[in-house]
Amino acid sequence: MEKMILLTAIVSGRVQHVGYRSRVVTMAKTLDLKGYVKNLTDGRVYVAAEGKREDLERFYRAICIEDPLIKVEDIQVHLSQPKGAWDDFYKVSGEMETDSRLDTATVFLKELIVVVKDGFKEANTHLCSMDRKLESMDGKLDQIAMGQERIVHKIDAAKREIVSEVKGLRQEIEEGAHIRFNSEKADWTARPDDVKQVIHIKPS
Repeated sequence: MEKMILLTAIVSGRVQHVGYRSRVVTMAKTLDLKGYVKNLTDGRVYVAAEGKREDLERFYRAICIEDPLIKVEDIQVHLSQPKGAWDDFYKVSGEMETDSRLDTATVFLKELIVVVKDGFKEANTHLCSMDRKLESMDGKLDQIAMGQERIVHKIDAAKREIVSEVKGLRQEIEEGAHIRFNSEKADWTARPDDVKQVIHIKPS
């Protein structure tokens, strides 16, 4: 049979009135340890636990808690011979302390804080994702706008080229018509001098 050991520990940090003792009790019962936990007047917590060395090592690691409410900063541990004075693990409450309902409420409050924090993290992740998508859309819209500007420039250049061609064609037509008109006018002006009178004489 494996030898039993008594572990006594003084825990410092934010460990009073935050549900720490209830967490210690839960972990001790899970490992089938015997003993108790209580608050000290200087703000620290005292723990006495009897059990197998392997279980006590797990227990020690488990009570080093840090979460939104509890923050263990230091644990002073002493190992000694077991006393065999306890048949279970207990939480010792002082005269001015409330009952276990406050610890239960503290646990619920801690869970609520965790849920809210996780919710904010998730919301922040979604917002960051939306920001990235909006930035991507802005980039695409800029590309579309640049493409439209290039198309507008090409249309304007084509319009200017067409107008220039139409003006040149119109000028050529006007010049051609003017030349033909002047040529025909010269022909009509010269024709009367070239016409000879023909006299027909009837025989008597």
